[in-house]
Amino acid sequence: MNINPIKKTIKSLPLLFTTLAILLTSIKVSAQQDNIKPVHAEELNTIVDSISTIVKRYYIEPAIAKQIVNRIHVKNKNGHYSGITNPQVLSDSLSEDLRAINGDLHMDMIYRSPREISTNDSPSIQVNKTGIWTNYGLNEIKVLDGNIGYLKVKHFTRHQYLDSIKPIITTAIESLKHADALIVDVRDNGGGFEEMVAYYISYFFDSKTPIHLSDYRCTLHNHTYGVSTDPNVLGTKLPDTKLYVLVNANTGSAAESFAYMLKHLDRATIIGETTAGAGNGASIHKINDRFTVQVSSEETINAITKTSFEKTGVIPHISATSVQAFSVGYKLALEYAKENNKRNIHPSNYDHLIDFIAIPKNNRSIDQKVYSKYLGSYKGGNIHITITLENNILYGQMRAKGGKMELTLLENHTFKVGDIKERIQFVLDKNGDVVQLIGIDSPMELTKVLNK
Repeated sequence: MNINPIKKTIKSLPLLFTTLAILLTSIKVSAQQDNIKPVHAEELNTIVDSISTIVKRYYIEPAIAKQIVNRIHVKNKNGHYSGITNPQVLSDSLSEDLRAINGDLHMDMIYRSPREISTNDSPSIQVNKTGIWTNYGLNEIKVLDGNIGYLKVKHFTRHQYLDSIKPIITTAIESLKHADALIVDVRDNGGGFEEMVAYYISYFFDSKTPIHLSDYRCTLHNHTYGVSTDPNVLGTKLPDTKLYVLVNANTGSAAESFAYMLKHLDRATIIGETTAGAGNGASIHKINDRFTVQVSSEETINAITKTSFEKTGVIPHISATSVQAFSVGYKLALEYAKENNKRNIHPSNYDHLIDFIAIPKNNRSIDQKVYSKYLGSYKGGNIHITITLENNILYGQMRAKGGKMELTLLENHTFKVGDIKERIQFVLDKNGDVVQLIGIDSPMELTKVLNK
């Protein structure tokens, strides 16, 4: 299930603009509220009673379920919810209380606005974001320089689409079967369904029998079922391809399962941030046309660890920020391909690519003073380059062509130019002032034009 934490930041404005903003916001809210039915006492009681019944019946831990229900009943009795007439605000408040006891991220209250209800109920404009609209979550397939495969999975789509996505996954794997290493990117993947996870993982093993991956204990009927790899997947398998999986703090639920399973099967190197920690399976229960409650109804039990990543998240082998993860993974993949070179490619070809991989140092948020010494014009022969800073991003611009290219910091005073295989270096004098701009990969030598 998707986990979408929303954070709002309010910046201060001058008094005039603040007054105007408040006025415009009031008009907007007023217009929206004209179309939104407020929550009345009868509906509130139905919601609270329904939550009580559903949570006690389905939640994986009966003792915790009683605590959650008791918390909500006490707050309702004390009038906490009665003053909330906006349905979205009520939904947010109930979500917080559903998670308050033990921080279970799969406990959620979902509100559908009138617009969402209208859209979902209208066949002519209905969009299923887990289906063909997003290619069933298979977002990007490509081969990077150096013959490194890259697969971006945005979500693990619903189980009813399994037959539809099978040939798509097969085609993707076939297009990457000659890669010397493979990067699978599940950063910002909020999850989906375990059957999809198992099918993807099936391509990375060559076992003739199913490999048991995980069990799921359903509370309601005290029933346990499991998922395993499919030894009969279509097309080519990649059991020997070096595998790297990219994760971040927004990698949740089934996407965490993907990384967790591969990690504990010793099949992949996990790179990035500790994941969200949403390890339980969930079920969704409709209360009325606009309110739905999501409840953790299945306990996950990994076949190897006999536990799950609930609350702890998947801890990566290599820690990196979300922004850094791709560059770290790509560099490791190239280094692996160089060391396991079966194509007799000269090592310098790999070295050249590795030299251009910029591991981001959060230079987009570097203080302007850090880059100020580089700013200005540089000339030499017919070449004239201007270095500028916009939104804390350094750019180089050739006057003759007019195109700007982002400069990404590689190391002290050395930058990668855009996405091309070109590096530049700023040369400083003994006083620490920049005096030249030279090309590392081209015979460029420019002198900084001093301001008069």
